[in-house]
Amino acid sequence: MQKGQCLCASIHFQINKKIETIYQCHCSLCRKQSGTHANHATIVQANDFEWLVGQDNISTYKKDTGFTSSFCKKCGSPVPNQIGQTHLIWIPLGLIDGEIYPTQQLNFCLSSKANWEKIYLDSTDYEHLPTWNETIDIFK
Repeated sequence: MQKGQCLCASIHFQINKKIETIYQCHCSLCRKQSGTHANHATIVQANDFEWLVGQDNISTYKKDTGFTSSFCKKCGSPVPNQIGQTHLIWIPLGLIDGEIYPTQQLNFCLSSKANWEKIYLDSTDYEHLPTWNETIDIFK
């Protein structure tokens, strides 16, 4: 079982099975919805998903194409939502509390990934967030 919540903790949910498959979608819609290079998520059957509290704090935006984005009205975090008329629930992985040990990791829509999305072999890596002064120096 995995539990998750939005940034302000007004929405809580539970997944009643082990998360085994995760994915990143690199399409332009997922980049806009997540605000970053890809959407990191999993999909579970609706009968394996349970809202615990806060469903009344969810707002949903739906494009004419059917793309749906649900989010917390208070903090703006993307939150799980049903995929169309299916029995599947999309779950953003960043909301999960605790560790996930997937057995399968997938990438979708690599043909439309952002041109700046690359793995930099000569990068400077930080185990933690840089100090404020380091951050100012980095982004001069």
